[in-house]
This record gives sequence, C-alpha cells and structure tokens, in this order.
Amino acid sequence: MTYAITGDCCSDASCVSACPMNCIHPSPGEPGFGTTDGLFIDPRTCIDCGACAEVCPVDAAKPADQVTPAELAANAEYFADRPLLDGLDLDSWEPPRFDPWTGGPRRVAVVGAGPAGMYATRELLLRSTAEVTVYDRLPLVGGLARYGVAPDHPSTKRIVATFERVIAHPRVRWRPGVEVTELGTSYDAVVHAVGSYRSRLLGIPGEDGERSCTAAEVVAWYNGRPGGERLPVPLAGPRAVIVGNGNVALDLARLLVSDERRLAGIELPAAVRETLAESTIREIVLVGRRGPDAAAYTVSALRDLLGLEGVEVVVDADGRHDPLPESLRRERLDLATPPRPGRRVVLRFGTTPTAWDPAVGLATSSGVIEAGNLFTAIGFAGSPVHGLPFDEERGIVPNVGGAVLGRPGQYVTGWIKRGARGGIGANKACAEETVRTLLNASTGALAGGPEVSAALL
Repeated sequence: MTYAITGDCCSDASCVSACPMNCIHPSPGEPGFGTTDGLFIDPRTCIDCGACAEVCPVDAAKPADQVTPAELAANAEYFADRPLLDGLDLDSWEPPRFDPWTGGPRRVAVVGAGPAGMYATRELLLRSTAEVTVYDRLPLVGGLARYGVAPDHPSTKRIVATFERVIAHPRVRWRPGVEVTELGTSYDAVVHAVGSYRSRLLGIPGEDGERSCTAAEVVAWYNGRPGGERLPVPLAGPRAVIVGNGNVALDLARLLVSDERRLAGIELPAAVRETLAESTIREIVLVGRRGPDAAAYTVSALRDLLGLEGVEVVVDADGRHDPLPESLRRERLDLATPPRPGRRVVLRFGTTPTAWDPAVGLATSSGVIEAGNLFTAIGFAGSPVHGLPFDEERGIVPNVGGAVLGRPGQYVTGWIKRGARGGIGANKACAEETVRTLLNASTGALAGGPEVSAALL
C-alpha cells in the first residue's frame, strides 16, 4: 500500500519535508512547483509511513485505497517518465548549519491575513525573534482560503485552521477589522500581502448592465464574505454564461447547476442554499477565448465538474483534436435557442464575447448565446498600494525578491508581488523568499522605520 494525493492538494508542501523517502514532487524549487495540479507521491518509493498525511493541512494525502482511481492514476502518471530518485541517500546530506543570531527586526507589520500574509508571518516566527502585528480589514483570518475556495471543497478550506494557529502565536498581535491608515514609525519593516482582488473586465458593451456581474462577486456571496452578503444580480435562467476557463469559473458552474439534493450536502449559508435551490438556471455555457490547450483550470477541477451526478457535460465542437478527455462528448449545439431539458454544462472554446444584452444574451465572435445571466471570471489584477511604486501593466508592486524597489523596509508577498497566479500553496514559497530577503537586509531595527500613511487595503 502506498499513499497518494487527492485533488484537494493545496501545494503547501508541508509533506515534502516530512517524507523520509523524498518521494513527493514537484517540491519547492523544482520545475512545475506551483503550476502542476498539486503534488504527487512516487508509488515506486513510498514506504507507507503516513508522515505526509500527518502534516497535510488539508487532508489531501491518503492511503491509496481511499482515493479515486483517477487520482491514483494521476499520481502514477506523473512519475511514469521520470527516473527513480534515490530517496534515502543519507551520505549526500549537507553538514548542519547553526547560524548565530546577530539581530534583526524587532517589530514587523504584515498587512493582509490571507494565505500570503499568513505564510509570511509563520516564516518570520520561524526565522526571527521579531514580534509581528497582522492587520486585515476583515474580521477573520484566511482571505481567499476562507472566502474564495468553493464551499463544496471543504478539505481545502481546512488550511484556514493552520492560519488560525499562526495568529494565536504569543509573538503575534492580531488586528482584525482594521483599515490601515497610519503605521508611522512603529515598525522596522512592513510586509504587504494585500493580494490582487480587483476583477478583470471584458471591456464589452453592456458588461456593467442588468444581470451581469463578476464571478468573484457571486463567490463572495456564497462564501459569506463580509460585504458580499447580497447576491449581486438575480439568477434568471434557464441558461447562464460564464466567460473564463479557470478554477473560479468551474467552481461557479458547479454551484449553479447543483440540484437541491447536492446543495443540501454543502456547507452554505441557509439563504444562499435556498436561493440556489430555487434558481431556474439549468444550463451553464463556459466560454473560453482560446482553445482547450490554453485552459487555466486544473485537471482536478475539470474532474470535479465531470463527476457531477445528474449533470451532462458537453464540448460544443466537432472533432477530437484537443487535450480534453476522449470520453467527453463533442456535439455542435445551437446556443441561440433555449436549452433542452436537464442540467448541463457546455464547454465552448475559441469564442470572443463582443456585447451583452440581457434581453438577448451574449453576442460573440461565433454568434449569439441566449442567456439570462453573464458572469465574468477572467482573473484578477492588483491595485496600487499607497506610498509604493506600481506596475500598471503587470498589476504588481515592483520588487526584487520581495523587496520593494526604492522603498527600504517595505516588502511584498503573494499576488501583489508576482501577479494573480498560483494556488494557496504557491504563496508559501513566495513568502519564504520575501522573508529571507527581509532578514538578509536587516541588521536590526531600522532607524526611523518605514512610513505608511494611507489606506493599504
């Protein structure tokens, strides 16, 4: 019996250091880390010790007989063409290092309590003696892990418990519900982990009109995010269009086509469950501007969609010259007419939206799609942080290894550092780099400390 990793993997990589056989890959620093569909356990060297399962924060590492055949195959497939690694080569270990502590920052502020901010805080606690103050405008820790992960993925949300333990550390001062306006000279360094929460828009006529909104607004609603308690638009049905082909788009599609029985098994606010159950939406058309080879969703997210009971998934296309599963039915559909009975998700690629008219639907480069709702899920962009330089094109604060250019004592991590890409676990390696940069640059408390004098969140 070996272990395998399920689709709930957050790529936190805590399991990598726990594995005595070095059989979990890609590990931080290896090609593919942060971009593959999670991590994988090499069945050729796994010794069934269970160390990975003990440290996994989202309960994704499980004995092989407790995962699905598809997940087991995915683990094996990842290593099919890779050479067998010597997982227990003790002679190659580097000699231990005991670096003397010569001082460093005494007080550090972390702005943002999402995954990026929490991993940075944990790294500061591990690598320094600094006291860390964490600010967030929301009342609870977790950011996108709490308010962005789909509610039918409860295992992934368990990472929030890890962040709550970080906040409870004696050297952490937790300041929830605070709009940071003035940090003055109280801190020796500031780590900005404010994310990229501004939804990108299509820029087409009618996009800001009736029954149109971003998927992020609906996600905030069904996750009970403070400030997002109201459904932004009425659910019109019987067909809705979601523009985008990332995980957020697939998450929203799953929730919108779920029937009452499936919704009953998902942890949702009562009002959200009732609204979704009463919705007349029965068909979702997922529109991607490029082909399936450029789709941004993960394999596990597509697998979840294909596994929905009572929901037909169809590719609106002819031929089979794409990387989608062979078992997925292709069919040329007439989306300008009402959908046929039953719950269905349609994948349409190579289609560019051109205008939205709630009375007609979505006009596209390949014809009109009759629909009652338009949701856009084409990614996020960062917003400028007061007092720091900003790269409008990339939507990030310019930095080198996390150090903000031209602003000593100011650091960034997460999406505001590298752009809106990568899952929860990618923030861990990102934060490690930023904190390493911070500590290497610090010789103690900075004279005067950095000035931060306006709203940062």
